[in-house]
Amino acid sequence: MNENKDIKNNEEIKKEKIVENKEAMKKMSIFIAVLIVIGSCFGLYWLAYGRKYVETENAYVNSSQNVVTSQVAGRIKGVFVENTQEVEKGQLIAVIDDTDYKIALENAGADLGKAVRVYSNLFSNVGQVEDEIISRESQLRKARTDFSMDESSYKAGLISKLQYEISKNNLQMAIASVNQSKKILANAKIQVESSSIYNHPDVQKAITAYKNAYVNLMRTKVYAPESGKVVKKSVFLGQQVNPSQELLTIINLKNIWVDANLKETHMRKIKVGDFVKLKSDVNDKTYRGYVQGISAGTGSALSLIPAQNATGNWIKIVQRIPVRIVFDEKSLNENGSVPIGSSMIVKIDVDKINKSIIPYKKEESTLYKIDETKMNEEIDKIIKSNIGK
Repeated sequence: MNENKDIKNNEEIKKEKIVENKEAMKKMSIFIAVLIVIGSCFGLYWLAYGRKYVETENAYVNSSQNVVTSQVAGRIKGVFVENTQEVEKGQLIAVIDDTDYKIALENAGADLGKAVRVYSNLFSNVGQVEDEIISRESQLRKARTDFSMDESSYKAGLISKLQYEISKNNLQMAIASVNQSKKILANAKIQVESSSIYNHPDVQKAITAYKNAYVNLMRTKVYAPESGKVVKKSVFLGQQVNPSQELLTIINLKNIWVDANLKETHMRKIKVGDFVKLKSDVNDKTYRGYVQGISAGTGSALSLIPAQNATGNWIKIVQRIPVRIVFDEKSLNENGSVPIGSSMIVKIDVDKINKSIIPYKKEESTLYKIDETKMNEEIDKIIKSNIGK
């Protein structure tokens, strides 16, 4: 009886093991099937999407920050803007007290007039010296005649040696006087040999001083070099400012771009012109753009203190390379601008290239150019009013 029971128990144990093996095989099959499905999904995702897109959240809006500085020293007597205010290019934003600069311009004008009058007097000096030479040459001829007569009289014993020496000295003095006058005449002629009054050194120096005073007076008015929004305003009424002192900054939000910091392992696919989708964290809107340029170095290499890896405990860190992405102008107008420094989610399509790439913008301002025509007209007035006097 006991043997039959043992046989029966062994058979039941074998059946249970078979069932357990079948369940284990079933679970293993399900697990493998899940892995295959996941792998297939990943493969399909990579084929359809992953291989053609590079995405990052390490991206920020940037723009040119136009720092407005003072060009002359003085006290602020007018401020016409405030932080967050929109300004237009060429708009007057501050005024420096110009009292001292007006006085300096008047003094420069007086010095220019004086130089012109001195130049005009040179011509009359030439005539005066020429007349003086004629007079002294006449005196020289008389002195020669007198000396010739006195010399004959001295040899004949008719006059004393003292009278002879006096006559001889008078002749030498007359010769020296004529020679001196001729040197003065030559120097006077050199002074007036300039082809134009504007080319005379003294007049040129006075004109330069007048221009400098004129320019400094114009620079007491501070204008906006670019349209945009005022930030970091640090200028107030009554404040004493110096040349090159920062007054405020203007940011043009219509000329913005995105600096996306991509991993170096993703850069092999990135090309200039690749289309980009940009999603802003500020307004949750999606913009269009394209890659305009790729930085010449990684963020760490271009930092103020570059990383030094020449040590024994070096650990490789994946570097990030800045990529400049510009907004599509139409997309920017449709969705509105965003503040600089705000975050962007960047998705670059490496299979789609924009062939009509807009070149880098050349920025130029005429605000710091002086109206030379008007300035030269003022100089001409001063010269004409003083010439010949």
